[in-house]
Amino acid sequence: MYSTGRLQNEYEFDDFNKSQSAKIVSIRKKRLEREKQKKRAKTTLINTVKSLLLVFIFVAMLSMIIFKNSLVSEAKYNIFNLKSEIKSLNTQIEELNADIEQKTELKAVEKIAIEELKMQYPTKAQIVYVDSTVQYALEDKQSVIPMASEIVKEEPSLFKDIVAALFRANK
Repeated sequence: MYSTGRLQNEYEFDDFNKSQSAKIVSIRKKRLEREKQKKRAKTTLINTVKSLLLVFIFVAMLSMIIFKNSLVSEAKYNIFNLKSEIKSLNTQIEELNADIEQKTELKAVEKIAIEELKMQYPTKAQIVYVDSTVQYALEDKQSVIPMASEIVKEEPSLFKDIVAALFRANK
């Protein structure tokens, strides 16, 4: 009996070992599956983070390109405005130059002098002739001044008196 009992114990022991081995194997399988799931989850998380990072970089690059293009567009707009301002200033300059030319023409100056300044052409009585052959020089604190009668020719007597008085006052 002992041998049958022992055999029975061995069978029971073998069954127990088999059942325990099966439990251990099932526990190991479950642990391996959990580790695989963790690895899959970690891999999925890493891939998701990588994808999000790539999308973020792509969006950032597109944003930079759009921003740079907006700066270029703004600069072009400013250049256009400055060019139009330059054109308007050039037309103003041309108008002012034309106005200056018009106002400095001899006929325009003559018209302004006659109408606004009440000027007139000199009469024969107002014309004075000066002899350019007379030389003027200074000698030791005395100035040599020709007589008014030598310088002025064909002038009215009032003018002769004025010129003579001026030359006498200088002596």
